Amino acid sequence: MCELYAINSRRPVRANDRLRVFYRDSVQHPHGWGLSWRDGALVHLHKEEVRAIDSAYLADLLEEPISSTNVVAHIRNATMGILAYNNCHPFLRRDITGCEWVIAHNGTILDDRLTNGYEAYAAGDTDSEQVVIFLVDALDDVAERKGAPLTFGERFVILSHAVEELSANNKLNLVIDDGAYTYVHTNTVEPTLYVQVQGETAVFCTRPLDDGEWEPLPQNRLIAYRDGHMERMGARHGHSIDEAAYFRAISQL
Repeated sequence: MCELYAINSRRPVRANDRLRVFYRDSVQHPHGWGLSWRDGALVHLHKEEVRAIDSAYLADLLEEPISSTNVVAHIRNATMGILAYNNCHPFLRRDITGCEWVIAHNGTILDDRLTNGYEAYAAGDTDSEQVVIFLVDALDDVAERKGAPLTFGERFVILSHAVEELSANNKLNLVIDDGAYTYVHTNTVEPTLYVQVQGETAVFCTRPLDDGEWEPLPQNRLIAYRDGHMERMGARHGHSIDEAAYFRAISQL
């Protein structure tokens, strides 16, 4: 499976050292890497379709200070889609109000009834990018009918409903970043997304990166963090997926 990493913090924090630790796992996740961080309104997005530990480009990036309140990183272990830049996460997509969403996904869409057709609007050929388009499309639909930008509360309700629908029969570990809030979701039976909160900084990762106090994220619900603290937790849905059954299904694709 792929691995996710993210930071949400009240003040900019330097991410270089932990990112180096995170990217070491690319030995088992060799199909590309991605990294995004915010500098005010500017979104920095870097991706490459090579193994992270072999990337001179990534090594050079990490030599310079990466300090931000919002960071999203990903290493890919492909189950769908070829080895290509456009298939690397995270994905950046702008909604009709001008908000830029950075989204990374760990999982595979086995039931594509909700995302069917979105491949026509994707730059790559992954189901993950189609998930991103589906989520932003859900936001756009409500914003267009409202005729104005959405509030945080409206965004949360829309995303929570969309994620719940899409979780049925699908593994959906997500990091969704809008520049202020980091939304996270996991629906596996076993813990596959953790959080560590230190002061005003929350760090998320597929597995604990150190011996600090990491907690498994509550499952089957969308959760939003701002300034390093949980802002809102959605209602629990019933769409869990068992990892063993998931991998059996993947092997048959």
